[in-house]
Amino acid sequence: MPSADNPSTLPPFDPARARAVRQLLGLTLGQVAWAIAAYRGSPLHPETLLAWESGTAIPDEAQVKGLAAALWCSPVALVGEPVTLAQCRTVAGLSPGETAARLGMTHTRWEEAERRNRWQGTAAQTGALLRVLRPPPSCFVAVCGRTEQLKVLLREAVASWWPNYVTSVTRLVPLDPAAIHAALERLHLAYHHLDQATGTSPREAAAAEARAAEFLEHVDLHLWHELRTPAGPSRPTQEHRDS
Repeated sequence: MPSADNPSTLPPFDPARARAVRQLLGLTLGQVAWAIAAYRGSPLHPETLLAWESGTAIPDEAQVKGLAAALWCSPVALVGEPVTLAQCRTVAGLSPGETAARLGMTHTRWEEAERRNRWQGTAAQTGALLRVLRPPPSCFVAVCGRTEQLKVLLREAVASWWPNYVTSVTRLVPLDPAAIHAALERLHLAYHHLDQATGTSPREAAAAEARAAEFLEHVDLHLWHELRTPAGPSRPTQEHRDS
């Protein structure tokens, strides 16, 4: 059974977090590189660590574990937002068995959900999932198979009277309606700014049209970006907690 700190289930490495932890400890790149080398028993050049922190290179699982040991922290402190059920469990510090017990399901069913990265629990189990693992909204929507449905709603919302879509989007995304309301308003304004930027020449008009089409194609990603801002608190709604 994998441990909660098993890097194989960790979210993607976050260069900014790693840099912040090192700087908070007041350590130089050389000092951390030396500590990693001592932990792993093989040399590591400070420039490699600099590449990790700048995002030009990505450490492998063993290197993340070594970096965490050098910085006296858990590997979880060095990674970003979880995007799978397994990563959510790891960030929560739970084993598969503990997770299954807390969600009120068999160990086998949880392991299957984690293996397939698809959530099909009951309403009560979904409420427990949101309370125990607190998956980011983008992760929750994806593992529930709601991404395409959400994109259809968002495209309609930003291109028309967006307040009519707050309730429908909230049914898919486990956030307070106020957060969805604010995000949809900003998306609507952003899209119409692009849609109306026709320019003064056919070439500029075509470019503006292409940008608007690109916005609609990835409208769900724009939603997640808006919800990560301070104006978009990400806590489960009562409807999703009790469903």
